[in-house]
Amino acid sequence: MAQKTDTIYYMRRAETTGGEKDGYNILIANKVCRHTLLSALSNDLFDVYCSYKESKEIWDSLILKYTTEDVIKQRFIIANYYHWTIISRYLRVQINEYHKLLEDLKTKNISLPDEFVSELLIEKLLES
Repeated sequence: MAQKTDTIYYMRRAETTGGEKDGYNILIANKVCRHTLLSALSNDLFDVYCSYKESKEIWDSLILKYTTEDVIKQRFIIANYYHWTIISRYLRVQINEYHKLLEDLKTKNISLPDEFVSELLIEKLLES
């Protein structure tokens, strides 16, 4: 853990001062950080990211990739929630399905306003 902290310290310090020795520290810090990131990846991801020369490029690419995947998963869960409908069968079973959809939203840290949740449920009720 101290190695990561030292790496970040040297990279930030070298960026602010701009000295020749600090430029060398940036290279060392980048190398350590790059190798640390690459060593934590699976073999398939290593093959993709080993051609990157800067640790920041690897980090930014990984952040972009996995935040995009999270957004896609969230959209899928919200779409399942929105497209849920009540059909003419046992209401208790369908309410349990509805609660399961709400729990899926909570486990993915997706919070919807209570008014929206209640209004959507009312909208989905059968007309009788």
